[in-house]
Amino acid sequence: MEKITLPRKGLNVRQMMNASFRLLRPDDSLKTVVEYFQEHKINILPVVDESEKLIAVFPKTRLYRALLEGAAIDSPCEKYMVTDPIYIYEDQEYDVSSLVRRVTNSPVANVVVLNRAGRVVGTIGIAEYLRESLNMIMSSSATLESMFRVNHEGIIITDRRGGILRINPAAERMFRVSFEQLHGKSLRDCLPEIADSLEPNIVARRIVKGLPVLANNIPIIENGERIGSNYAFLDISEAERMADELEIVKKMQTTIEAVINSSNDGVFVSDTNGMVRYVNDKARILLNERIEDIIGNPLQKLLNTKGPVKSSAAGTPVVDALDIGGKQCIVTHTPYRSRTAGGSSGIVSTIFLNDSAYAEELARRWFEMNRKMGYYRRALEQTVDRGSKFDQIVTTTPEFVKIKRDAQRIARSSSTVLLTGESGVGKSLFARGIHEESPRAKHPFIVCNCVSIPESLFESELFGYAPGSFTGALKSGKPGYFERADKGTIFLDEVGDIPLSIQAKLLQVLQDKEFERVGGTRKQSVDVRIIAATNRDLREAIARKEFREDLYYRLNVIAFHLPALRERRQDIVPLAATFITKYNRLIGSRITGIKDSARKVLREYDWPGNIRELENAIEHAANYVWEGEIGVENLPDHIAGGVSLRPAFDRKQRAATGSQAAGEVSFEEAKTEFERAQLLDALKQTNGNKSAAAKLMNLSRSAFYDRLAKYEIK
Repeated sequence: MEKITLPRKGLNVRQMMNASFRLLRPDDSLKTVVEYFQEHKINILPVVDESEKLIAVFPKTRLYRALLEGAAIDSPCEKYMVTDPIYIYEDQEYDVSSLVRRVTNSPVANVVVLNRAGRVVGTIGIAEYLRESLNMIMSSSATLESMFRVNHEGIIITDRRGGILRINPAAERMFRVSFEQLHGKSLRDCLPEIADSLEPNIVARRIVKGLPVLANNIPIIENGERIGSNYAFLDISEAERMADELEIVKKMQTTIEAVINSSNDGVFVSDTNGMVRYVNDKARILLNERIEDIIGNPLQKLLNTKGPVKSSAAGTPVVDALDIGGKQCIVTHTPYRSRTAGGSSGIVSTIFLNDSAYAEELARRWFEMNRKMGYYRRALEQTVDRGSKFDQIVTTTPEFVKIKRDAQRIARSSSTVLLTGESGVGKSLFARGIHEESPRAKHPFIVCNCVSIPESLFESELFGYAPGSFTGALKSGKPGYFERADKGTIFLDEVGDIPLSIQAKLLQVLQDKEFERVGGTRKQSVDVRIIAATNRDLREAIARKEFREDLYYRLNVIAFHLPALRERRQDIVPLAATFITKYNRLIGSRITGIKDSARKVLREYDWPGNIRELENAIEHAANYVWEGEIGVENLPDHIAGGVSLRPAFDRKQRAATGSQAAGEVSFEEAKTEFERAQLLDALKQTNGNKSAAAKLMNLSRSAFYDRLAKYEIK
């Protein structure tokens, strides 16, 4: 039976003794004795021989006797010293009764303390014992009080009758009470849920004032008698909430696996290295292999294609036409991302027969499932992350502080906002912050990633479709992004990739605030604020006839250009500290900071992937250093080595600045020249047909034109 028993252990002599003393010799004068007593404020002086062995003691009472007898002040002290003194060793432990016996048997009120070599190290008596005991009691009391107050578990201490003696701050917060309110009152009257049902030493779940807790009652025992109780409480509301969320995720996983396994097409899920982690029955049958011969093997080898590698590297979907088991199949490789990872977390590869009608229906169903998963994931994220998005934007850069302040100011209106900037600068976080600061905050915030929607599905995804409008359509129809965002905000991410055919309909919604579902016959009004974002130069896209000029001016009512991370270098270390805190919580690491050498590397690196790349680098380091400070050696190799993936300055600029030795080619320049040569080779193979060249390189037309502009290829 667990119980709290008060300690009764004796104290160590070394802890108790008075180490302030002087040694006397038998021929020392009474004057010396007076001086020593006055100097050290003690009641006894040890007397030693020439080898410093204890031979006697000189108590203060003998000094008084000598003075009363009229002894000369210069006479030796030998006549008045007490021989055969009682002593004790410094490493012994004893209680009060042991000390009393020794002092009682001694002709003086104190005894001498020796070490095991027989040397005098101090003196001790009842006064020293009591003084040091009080000091220890006070120190122990302060320590216990500190532990009592900082403990995250709630603690209530009662006397033998159940009267409340103490309540720590954690219990006050849990039950919304104060010690002053409950002191001296009966626990049964104040918290009957505990006092009436909690058996000693049995941990039980209880609901106390509406709060779920684990409670335990531990008796306090002294001399075999119960003198009180210690009640401990652990708040499990957060744990139960997380368990509920985990159950939701498990149900989602079971549902998704059931959907995938019921599909008529083969599905593989592989990691970023291309190793297969999941395969459904249809894929196994198509390959005519056992599951154990597929799981853990590279998908590139199983399907004889580089599609998964290309998709993982580019972060965009890749489509293959392959011969699998003598059947012509279409295979799509689509990267997916986790909530915390900065880049691709893996690849979903889908195999289906080359049947365009069936492929269209499958694509629609897959996209709908993906949209729902995104909705549930964002809903779970919002339950965990309840802070303002603007509060999460870390910056001390004056330019960015002004942008943040201006965005908070314009959030109150319903005007359209256009966010521009490189990929990874935080446009999505900015958009959500504007929504949360607006009067529409209690209404939906709908995210539409324009680059991920197949062109054939774009219209139905944006505006929804009517019942029976095409093969495979739901009987009840389906609302689109705009309809679901009514009264709230729609975030059009990568708006520059919207097909021209859809841009005209989007313009109509902006102008008339109404639209028609695909296959519908009546117009629907919508009240929605649009926030658009792009990493493209829309003016260049307008010049290439890829983006409507009138739509651009409708979107560009309020514009914010978010600077790249390399343009706000003073924010790099504070952002890194924020990510350290995040991953300490997520993966259980105990990182305390960043070494100066690593700070210098982080500040000097170009960060082509911006904040997303910085977060990825800190997560990488957290998995290697685990505790202590992050060093250069813990950072990804290309960052530690100072090699940026961002296109380099041209050679002329390097030669002008003297940053590159003559004839020496950097990694960045070699990469730039290689990519430029790839573009020229693709154009040559397709006789200058840019659309065909884009398909040959597995790039969208917009991405292909961006690369042409980047390398100044006409």
